[in-house]
Amino acid sequence: MKKLLSTLVLFALLPACQKAPKADPQQFLALGIREARAPTAELYCSGQPTAEQFAELKEAGVARVVSLRAANEEGTGWEEAKAKELGLEFVRIPVEGEAGITLDNTQLMAAQLTGASGPVLVMCGSSNRVGALFAMKARFLDGKSPEESIAVGKSCGLAKAEAAVTKLVAGP
Repeated sequence: MKKLLSTLVLFALLPACQKAPKADPQQFLALGIREARAPTAELYCSGQPTAEQFAELKEAGVARVVSLRAANEEGTGWEEAKAKELGLEFVRIPVEGEAGITLDNTQLMAAQLTGASGPVLVMCGSSNRVGALFAMKARFLDGKSPEESIAVGKSCGLAKAEAAVTKLVAGP
């Protein structure tokens, strides 16, 4: 009886042991999401995916999606339900314009970059806010110089907010 019970438990646990889809930055980039970037094999950045592109994220290996868009921004607010349907982790950290580029929001985003079972996608409308928070992370959490921080930000999509972020990271 013990053997039978052990065998049943093993079969019940087998699906939990299956590997998540293998991370493939090229497969993610091939989705054609606006301003998509793959700075590392475990970190992807982009603008807003379409519903069709979002549906392919798990297949591209994405495990967690962090949206920096407020749920009431035009073209967003549907991702939570779609992520749940797809079995993706989803976190929303509303970063509303340049006023939302803060150390608090940077820390909230940084906390979501670890512990996922695969790559994390950080997204916003155009990837500008993504790049802004990564510049802040580089400066204030990772100890990079202001110049290095802006370069990190640009590699993640920093564009329109560059002047504002440059002032923020110029401090001590």
